[in-house]
Amino acid sequence: MFRWTILLSIFLSAASAASIQPEPQLESKSEPQPLQHFIYINHREANGENIRADKALRDPRFGGAQIVYTWRCLEPKQGEYDFSAIKADIAYLDSIGKKLWIQLQEKSFTPRINVPRYLLDDPIYQGGVLKQSMLSAPERDPNKPVTDDEYGWSAKMWEPAVRARYQQLVRQLGQEFDGKIAGINFSESSIDVGTENADGTTTFPSDFNPKAYIDAIGENMQVLAESFQHSTAMVYLNFLPDEWLPWNDKGYMRGLFAQAKSLNMGVGGPDLMPYRKSHMAQSYAFIKEYPATLVKGMAVQDGNLRQINPKTGKKNTVPDLLDFAQNYLGLDYIFWVEDEPYFTDEVLQQLPTPDTKTN
Repeated sequence: MFRWTILLSIFLSAASAASIQPEPQLESKSEPQPLQHFIYINHREANGENIRADKALRDPRFGGAQIVYTWRCLEPKQGEYDFSAIKADIAYLDSIGKKLWIQLQEKSFTPRINVPRYLLDDPIYQGGVLKQSMLSAPERDPNKPVTDDEYGWSAKMWEPAVRARYQQLVRQLGQEFDGKIAGINFSESSIDVGTENADGTTTFPSDFNPKAYIDAIGENMQVLAESFQHSTAMVYLNFLPDEWLPWNDKGYMRGLFAQAKSLNMGVGGPDLMPYRKSHMAQSYAFIKEYPATLVKGMAVQDGNLRQINPKTGKKNTVPDLLDFAQNYLGLDYIFWVEDEPYFTDEVLQQLPTPDTKTN
Protein backbone atom coordinates (compact mmCIF):
# COMPACT_ATOMS: atom_id res chain seq x y z
CA MET A 1 0.00 0.00 0.00
CA PHE A 2 1.07 3.50 -0.81
CA ARG A 3 2.28 5.78 1.93
CA TRP A 4 2.90 9.56 1.86
CA THR A 5 6.57 9.94 2.75
CA ILE A 6 7.77 12.75 0.48
CA LEU A 7 7.98 16.20 2.13
CA LEU A 8 5.16 18.17 0.54
CA SER A 9 4.33 21.83 0.79
CA ILE A 10 6.37 22.65 3.91
CA PHE A 11 6.37 26.36 3.20
CA LEU A 12 2.80 26.89 1.97
CA SER A 13 0.71 29.48 3.83
CA ALA A 14 -1.66 28.34 6.58
CA ALA A 15 -5.27 27.52 5.79
CA SER A 16 -8.33 26.89 7.91
CA ALA A 17 -8.62 23.59 9.75
CA ALA A 18 -10.92 20.80 8.68
CA SER A 19 -14.48 21.37 9.77
CA ILE A 20 -15.54 19.46 12.86
CA GLN A 21 -19.08 18.32 13.45
CA PRO A 22 -19.25 16.76 16.91
CA GLU A 23 -21.98 14.16 17.09
CA PRO A 24 -21.04 11.16 19.24
CA GLN A 25 -22.37 7.91 17.85
CA LEU A 26 -20.39 4.90 19.05
CA GLU A 27 -19.92 3.49 22.51
CA SER A 28 -16.36 3.58 23.84
CA LYS A 29 -14.55 0.71 25.51
CA SER A 30 -15.59 0.16 29.10
CA GLU A 31 -12.08 -0.98 30.07
CA PRO A 32 -8.75 -1.77 28.38
CA GLN A 33 -8.87 -4.89 26.23
CA PRO A 34 -6.06 -7.35 25.40
CA LEU A 35 -4.28 -6.72 22.12
CA GLN A 36 -6.13 -8.55 19.35
CA HIS A 37 -4.52 -9.91 16.18
CA PHE A 38 -6.24 -10.29 12.81
CA ILE A 39 -4.95 -11.55 9.47
CA TYR A 40 -4.93 -8.81 6.84
CA ILE A 41 -6.03 -10.08 3.41
CA ASN A 42 -5.53 -7.43 0.75
CA HIS A 43 -7.01 -9.37 -2.16
CA ARG A 44 -10.00 -11.68 -2.28
CA GLU A 45 -9.82 -14.34 -4.96
CA ALA A 46 -12.88 -15.55 -6.83
CA ASN A 47 -15.33 -17.23 -4.45
CA GLY A 48 -13.01 -16.44 -1.55
CA GLU A 49 -10.85 -19.49 -2.19
CA ASN A 50 -7.74 -17.91 -0.68
CA ILE A 51 -9.63 -17.09 2.50
CA ARG A 52 -10.89 -20.63 3.03
CA ALA A 53 -7.43 -21.99 2.22
CA ASP A 54 -5.67 -19.69 4.68
CA LYS A 55 -4.32 -21.95 7.42
CA ALA A 56 -3.24 -19.05 9.64
CA LEU A 57 -6.87 -18.04 10.10
CA ARG A 58 -7.35 -21.19 12.16
CA ASP A 59 -4.47 -20.26 14.45
CA PRO A 60 -5.94 -19.38 17.90
CA ARG A 61 -3.71 -16.31 18.10
CA PHE A 62 -5.77 -14.59 15.39
CA GLY A 63 -9.29 -13.41 16.13
CA GLY A 64 -10.34 -13.01 12.53
CA ALA A 65 -9.57 -11.43 9.18
CA GLN A 66 -9.43 -7.87 7.93
CA ILE A 67 -10.44 -8.27 4.29
CA VAL A 68 -10.26 -5.64 1.55
CA TYR A 69 -13.43 -5.15 -0.49
CA THR A 70 -13.34 -2.65 -3.34
CA TRP A 71 -16.06 -0.16 -4.10
CA ARG A 72 -16.19 -1.48 -7.67
CA CYS A 73 -16.97 -5.02 -6.50
CA LEU A 74 -19.60 -3.94 -3.99
CA GLU A 75 -21.46 -1.66 -6.41
CA PRO A 76 -21.01 -3.14 -9.89
CA LYS A 77 -23.75 -0.89 -11.29
CA GLN A 78 -25.07 2.39 -9.99
CA GLY A 79 -27.42 1.75 -7.10
CA GLU A 80 -27.09 -2.03 -7.45
CA TYR A 81 -25.15 -3.54 -4.55
CA ASP A 82 -23.55 -6.96 -4.36
CA PHE A 83 -22.62 -7.92 -0.80
CA SER A 84 -22.48 -11.66 -1.48
CA ALA A 85 -18.72 -11.85 -0.91
CA ILE A 86 -19.01 -10.24 2.52
CA LYS A 87 -21.89 -12.53 3.50
CA ALA A 88 -19.94 -15.61 2.38
CA ASP A 89 -16.87 -14.52 4.33
CA ILE A 90 -18.88 -13.84 7.48
CA ALA A 91 -20.43 -17.30 7.21
CA TYR A 92 -17.07 -18.99 6.77
CA LEU A 93 -15.36 -17.05 9.54
CA ASP A 94 -18.26 -17.72 11.89
CA SER A 95 -17.89 -21.43 11.16
CA ILE A 96 -14.31 -21.39 12.47
CA GLY A 97 -15.01 -19.06 15.37
CA LYS A 98 -13.52 -15.91 13.81
CA LYS A 99 -14.71 -12.36 13.10
CA LEU A 100 -14.68 -10.23 9.97
CA TRP A 101 -13.23 -6.72 9.76
CA ILE A 102 -14.00 -4.86 6.53
CA GLN A 103 -11.52 -2.55 4.80
CA LEU A 104 -13.53 -0.53 2.30
CA GLN A 105 -11.14 0.28 -0.56
CA GLU A 106 -11.74 3.12 -2.99
CA LYS A 107 -8.07 3.95 -3.60
CA SER A 108 -5.68 1.73 -5.52
CA PHE A 109 -1.91 1.51 -5.36
CA THR A 110 -1.52 -0.34 -8.64
CA PRO A 111 -2.84 0.65 -12.09
CA ARG A 112 -6.11 -1.12 -11.22
CA ILE A 113 -9.09 1.20 -10.58
CA ASN A 114 -11.23 0.37 -7.55
CA VAL A 115 -14.26 2.60 -8.19
CA PRO A 116 -17.36 1.57 -10.18
CA ARG A 117 -17.28 2.00 -13.92
CA TYR A 118 -20.17 4.45 -13.95
CA LEU A 119 -18.02 7.01 -12.11
CA LEU A 120 -15.63 7.02 -15.06
CA ASP A 121 -18.33 7.30 -17.72
CA ASP A 122 -20.79 9.90 -16.42
CA PRO A 123 -19.49 13.51 -16.71
CA ILE A 124 -21.20 14.46 -13.44
CA TYR A 125 -18.39 12.65 -11.61
CA GLN A 126 -15.62 14.69 -13.27
CA GLY A 127 -13.70 11.59 -14.36
CA GLY A 128 -14.23 9.76 -11.06
CA VAL A 129 -10.55 9.19 -10.24
CA LEU A 130 -7.21 10.97 -10.11
CA LYS A 131 -3.88 9.34 -10.85
CA GLN A 132 -1.34 9.14 -8.02
CA SER A 133 2.24 7.92 -7.58
CA MET A 134 3.37 5.14 -5.28
CA LEU A 135 7.15 5.45 -5.62
CA SER A 136 7.53 6.56 -1.99
CA ALA A 137 5.54 3.66 -0.52
CA PRO A 138 7.37 1.98 2.37
CA GLU A 139 6.55 -1.48 1.03
CA ARG A 140 8.36 -0.68 -2.20
CA ASP A 141 11.69 -2.50 -2.50
CA PRO A 142 14.30 0.30 -2.83
CA ASN A 143 16.47 -2.00 -4.93
CA LYS A 144 13.76 -2.45 -7.54
CA PRO A 145 14.17 -0.39 -10.73
CA VAL A 146 11.46 2.19 -11.34
CA THR A 147 8.82 1.01 -13.81
CA ASP A 148 6.17 2.89 -15.77
CA ASP A 149 3.27 1.25 -13.94
CA GLU A 150 4.09 2.40 -10.41
CA TYR A 151 0.99 4.47 -9.88
CA GLY A 152 -2.51 4.10 -8.55
CA TRP A 153 -5.84 5.85 -8.59
CA SER A 154 -7.74 7.81 -5.95
CA ALA A 155 -11.48 8.37 -6.07
CA LYS A 156 -12.24 12.09 -6.47
CA MET A 157 -13.88 12.17 -3.08
CA TRP A 158 -13.68 15.98 -3.07
CA GLU A 159 -16.27 16.01 -5.88
CA PRO A 160 -19.73 16.15 -4.22
CA ALA A 161 -21.30 13.72 -6.69
CA VAL A 162 -18.59 11.10 -6.08
CA ARG A 163 -18.80 11.55 -2.33
CA ALA A 164 -22.58 11.19 -2.32
CA ARG A 165 -22.39 7.82 -4.08
CA TYR A 166 -19.68 6.59 -1.70
CA GLN A 167 -21.67 7.62 1.35
CA GLN A 168 -24.70 5.79 0.02
CA LEU A 169 -22.58 2.64 -0.16
CA VAL A 170 -21.46 3.15 3.44
CA ARG A 171 -25.08 3.51 4.57
CA GLN A 172 -26.09 0.36 2.72
CA LEU A 173 -23.24 -1.55 4.35
CA GLY A 174 -24.28 -0.28 7.76
CA GLN A 175 -27.88 -1.39 7.27
CA GLU A 176 -26.70 -4.86 6.31
CA PHE A 177 -23.71 -5.52 8.56
CA ASP A 178 -23.65 -3.23 11.60
CA GLY A 179 -23.26 -5.49 14.63
CA LYS A 180 -22.41 -8.51 12.46
CA ILE A 181 -18.74 -7.62 11.94
CA ALA A 182 -15.94 -6.65 14.31
CA GLY A 183 -15.22 -3.38 12.54
CA ILE A 184 -14.82 -1.41 9.33
CA ASN A 185 -12.29 1.13 8.10
CA PHE A 186 -11.71 3.28 5.04
CA SER A 187 -8.46 3.07 3.11
CA GLU A 188 -5.68 5.37 4.25
CA SER A 189 -5.83 9.17 4.04
CA SER A 190 -2.51 9.53 2.22
CA ILE A 191 -2.66 10.61 -1.41
CA ASP A 192 0.42 11.42 -3.52
CA VAL A 193 -0.56 13.94 -6.16
CA GLY A 194 1.11 17.07 -7.43
CA THR A 195 4.64 18.12 -8.30
CA GLU A 196 7.14 19.23 -5.69
CA ASN A 197 8.90 22.44 -6.63
CA ALA A 198 12.48 23.44 -5.91
CA ASP A 199 11.36 25.90 -3.21
CA GLY A 200 9.51 23.17 -1.29
CA THR A 201 6.02 24.14 -2.46
CA THR A 202 3.75 21.79 -4.39
CA THR A 203 1.81 22.42 -7.57
CA PHE A 204 -1.37 20.38 -7.41
CA PRO A 205 -3.46 19.28 -10.41
CA SER A 206 -6.20 21.71 -11.38
CA ASP A 207 -8.85 19.15 -10.44
CA PHE A 208 -7.53 18.60 -6.90
CA ASN A 209 -8.11 20.79 -3.84
CA PRO A 210 -6.34 19.72 -0.62
CA LYS A 211 -8.80 21.46 1.72
CA ALA A 212 -11.77 19.96 -0.12
CA TYR A 213 -10.14 16.53 0.21
CA ILE A 214 -9.70 16.98 3.99
CA ASP A 215 -13.30 18.12 4.37
CA ALA A 216 -14.46 15.08 2.39
CA ILE A 217 -12.65 12.75 4.79
CA GLY A 218 -14.41 14.45 7.70
CA GLU A 219 -17.81 14.16 6.06
CA ASN A 220 -17.25 10.48 5.27
CA MET A 221 -16.21 9.86 8.87
CA GLN A 222 -19.51 11.30 10.05
CA VAL A 223 -21.46 8.94 7.78
CA LEU A 224 -19.37 5.92 8.81
CA ALA A 225 -19.95 6.63 12.52
CA GLU A 226 -23.67 7.07 11.95
CA SER A 227 -23.90 3.86 9.93
CA PHE A 228 -21.91 1.62 12.30
CA GLN A 229 -22.97 2.14 15.90
CA HIS A 230 -22.46 -1.45 17.08
CA SER A 231 -19.39 -2.52 15.07
CA THR A 232 -16.22 -0.44 15.40
CA ALA A 233 -16.02 2.38 12.85
CA MET A 234 -12.38 3.30 12.25
CA VAL A 235 -10.64 5.95 10.17
CA TYR A 236 -7.13 5.38 8.81
CA LEU A 237 -5.17 8.63 9.12
CA ASN A 238 -1.49 8.63 8.17
CA PHE A 239 -0.55 11.58 5.91
CA LEU A 240 -2.47 14.50 4.46
CA PRO A 241 -1.76 16.66 1.40
CA ASP A 242 -0.51 20.23 1.83
CA GLU A 243 0.56 19.59 5.44
CA TRP A 244 3.77 18.23 6.94
CA LEU A 245 4.06 18.27 10.71
CA PRO A 246 5.41 19.89 12.73
CA TRP A 247 6.70 22.57 10.33
CA ASN A 248 3.64 23.09 8.16
CA ASP A 249 0.68 22.65 10.49
CA LYS A 250 -2.60 23.71 8.91
CA GLY A 251 -4.70 21.90 11.49
CA TYR A 252 -5.77 19.19 9.06
CA MET A 253 -4.54 16.15 10.98
CA ARG A 254 -5.35 17.75 14.30
CA GLY A 255 -8.87 18.55 13.16
CA LEU A 256 -9.61 15.05 11.86
CA PHE A 257 -8.39 13.38 15.06
CA ALA A 258 -10.52 15.80 17.09
CA GLN A 259 -13.52 14.91 14.95
CA ALA A 260 -12.83 11.18 15.35
CA LYS A 261 -12.73 11.66 19.11
CA SER A 262 -16.01 13.59 19.10
CA LEU A 263 -17.60 10.73 17.15
CA ASN A 264 -16.11 8.08 19.47
CA MET A 265 -14.53 6.49 16.39
CA GLY A 266 -11.58 4.18 16.22
CA VAL A 267 -8.37 5.48 14.65
CA GLY A 268 -5.47 3.73 12.99
CA GLY A 269 -3.26 3.48 9.97
CA PRO A 270 -1.81 1.17 7.37
CA ASP A 271 1.78 0.79 8.59
CA LEU A 272 3.24 -0.21 11.93
CA MET A 273 6.91 0.83 11.76
CA PRO A 274 8.43 1.66 15.17
CA TYR A 275 9.91 5.16 15.49
CA ARG A 276 9.98 5.79 11.73
CA LYS A 277 10.81 9.48 11.45
CA SER A 278 8.35 10.33 8.70
CA HIS A 279 5.47 8.90 10.75
CA MET A 280 6.30 10.04 14.27
CA ALA A 281 5.21 13.67 13.92
CA GLN A 282 2.25 12.82 11.72
CA SER A 283 -0.33 10.23 12.74
CA TYR A 284 1.74 8.36 15.35
CA ALA A 285 1.84 11.39 17.63
CA PHE A 286 -1.94 11.72 17.53
CA ILE A 287 -2.61 7.99 17.88
CA LYS A 288 -0.36 7.89 20.94
CA GLU A 289 -2.40 10.63 22.64
CA TYR A 290 -5.78 9.32 21.50
CA PRO A 291 -7.98 8.29 24.46
CA ALA A 292 -7.34 4.76 25.70
CA THR A 293 -11.10 4.32 26.05
CA LEU A 294 -11.45 4.43 22.25
CA VAL A 295 -10.27 1.81 19.77
CA LYS A 296 -6.87 2.03 18.06
CA GLY A 297 -5.55 -0.37 15.43
CA MET A 298 -2.80 -0.56 12.84
CA ALA A 299 -1.75 -2.91 10.07
CA VAL A 300 1.60 -4.59 9.58
CA GLN A 301 1.72 -4.50 5.81
CA ASP A 302 4.14 -5.51 3.06
CA GLY A 303 7.64 -4.27 3.79
CA ASN A 304 7.06 -3.24 7.42
CA LEU A 305 9.25 -6.02 8.78
CA ARG A 306 11.94 -5.13 6.24
CA GLN A 307 12.28 -1.57 7.57
CA ILE A 308 15.10 -0.52 9.89
CA ASN A 309 14.19 0.35 13.46
CA PRO A 310 15.86 3.72 14.19
CA LYS A 311 16.26 2.82 17.86
CA THR A 312 18.15 -0.42 17.24
CA GLY A 313 19.69 0.25 13.85
CA LYS A 314 18.50 -3.21 12.83
CA LYS A 315 15.59 -4.66 10.90
CA ASN A 316 12.25 -4.53 12.68
CA THR A 317 11.41 -7.65 14.64
CA VAL A 318 8.07 -8.95 15.87
CA PRO A 319 8.97 -8.01 19.49
CA ASP A 320 9.85 -4.50 18.23
CA LEU A 321 6.41 -4.14 16.67
CA LEU A 322 4.57 -5.53 19.69
CA ASP A 323 6.44 -3.30 22.12
CA PHE A 324 5.78 -0.20 20.04
CA ALA A 325 2.15 -1.17 19.48
CA GLN A 326 1.36 -1.76 23.15
CA ASN A 327 3.70 0.46 25.12
CA TYR A 328 3.96 3.48 22.83
CA LEU A 329 0.80 3.65 20.72
CA GLY A 330 -1.51 1.68 23.02
CA LEU A 331 -3.13 -0.31 20.23
CA ASP A 332 -6.11 -2.63 20.56
CA TYR A 333 -5.72 -4.36 17.16
CA ILE A 334 -2.89 -5.36 14.86
CA PHE A 335 -3.74 -6.54 11.35
CA TRP A 336 -0.95 -8.77 9.99
CA VAL A 337 -0.35 -9.18 6.27
CA GLU A 338 1.08 -12.54 5.23
CA ASP A 339 4.24 -11.00 3.78
CA GLU A 340 6.73 -13.77 3.14
CA PRO A 341 9.21 -14.88 4.30
CA TYR A 342 8.57 -12.71 7.36
CA PHE A 343 5.12 -14.03 8.21
CA THR A 344 6.11 -17.70 8.33
CA ASP A 345 9.66 -17.28 9.64
CA GLU A 346 9.00 -14.53 12.19
CA VAL A 347 5.35 -13.71 12.91
CA LEU A 348 4.11 -17.26 13.31
CA GLN A 349 7.23 -18.20 15.26
CA GLN A 350 7.27 -15.22 17.64
CA LEU A 351 3.70 -13.99 18.08
CA PRO A 352 2.67 -14.84 21.66
CA THR A 353 -0.27 -17.05 22.49
CA PRO A 354 -3.30 -15.19 23.92
CA ASP A 355 -2.36 -15.95 27.52
CA THR A 356 1.28 -14.90 27.14
CA LYS A 357 2.32 -11.45 28.35
CA THR A 358 4.15 -9.35 25.77
CA ASN A 359 5.00 -6.29 27.82
